[in-house]
Amino acid sequence: MKLSENLQINENKKEKKDPKKSIYEIFSENKTVIYSIIFFAAGLLCGALIYKKCRTEALDEMIKSAVSNEFLNLFINNLGFYFFVFALTVLLGICLIGFPLINIVPFLIGFQAGLEIAYYYLNYSVKGFGYSLLMIAPFICTFLTVIMYTISLSSDLSRKIYNITLNKDIGCEKINYKSYMKKYALYALLIVVVALINSGVTSALSGIISI
Repeated sequence: MKLSENLQINENKKEKKDPKKSIYEIFSENKTVIYSIIFFAAGLLCGALIYKKCRTEALDEMIKSAVSNEFLNLFINNLGFYFFVFALTVLLGICLIGFPLINIVPFLIGFQAGLEIAYYYLNYSVKGFGYSLLMIAPFICTFLTVIMYTISLSSDLSRKIYNITLNKDIGCEKINYKSYMKKYALYALLIVVVALINSGVTSALSGIISI
């Protein structure tokens, strides 16, 4: 009896330590990442299709103007776009209905990346696609990762504002805005670092990797 009881206790402990999660639970825990990837992919596709359909000299010049071999110009262009996206994410975080609209952010990142990749591929064929993989994709992925953390923070803040405003969480505590601002400041610093690394690496490798 003791042996069977011990076996039963061990099995119960294993079940408690390693409970099987449902698909819904896995999705709920990772929905920010999942939605961000889906909308980024949609933006990537839309950007590529729009470039292909609306390809003009003016559009080519606009894309080329954002590309420079000089570190300072690259840094200003990168930081300008990065902070535009970051500011939009923060703004949606302090909006009452920001959380349903937050996925427009990864879509915009994907759209911009789609335009650039389509430009290089259609103008320089396989060489242009290889250039995109080496010089664009790594930094877009790094930037998207930082923005996903910002999206998660903004979505949480917007939901709390929405729930408090509509009295859905009557007994909830006041929002600790100071904590949110500290995290936003950290993510803003990371974005500056990404822009610096992106500009530095691209500028340094522009003479080695060219199309």
